[in-house]
Amino acid sequence: MSKAHYSNLRELSATPRAEAYTDRYQPYAGSSPFFQDFNSKFFNSNLVVRWEYRPGSTLFLVWSQGRDDFEPTMGTRNVSGDFNRLFNTYPRNTFLVKASYWLNR
Repeated sequence: MSKAHYSNLRELSATPRAEAYTDRYQPYAGSSPFFQDFNSKFFNSNLVVRWEYRPGSTLFLVWSQGRDDFEPTMGTRNVSGDFNRLFNTYPRNTFLVKASYWLNR
């Protein structure tokens, strides 16, 4: 989870080597989509089960789940509220099965 609220943005002035902070930096005059408040949440998990059903022969079962939520404002929710919102989002589940069989010669 990460939240950001930007305020008092600054940029380098024409004299970046000046000694005083106010001479080195000036208020940021432009508008940029990179400096907008946000609240971003991600959860990714994996579970792998390995079973060796014969010597050298294995079966793998894999479950992967991902959830994410993005809000263009920081909001006033606390951490538990952000967790609740994240786990109420629709998950992306992936299931994989891999089997290998050892051939004797």
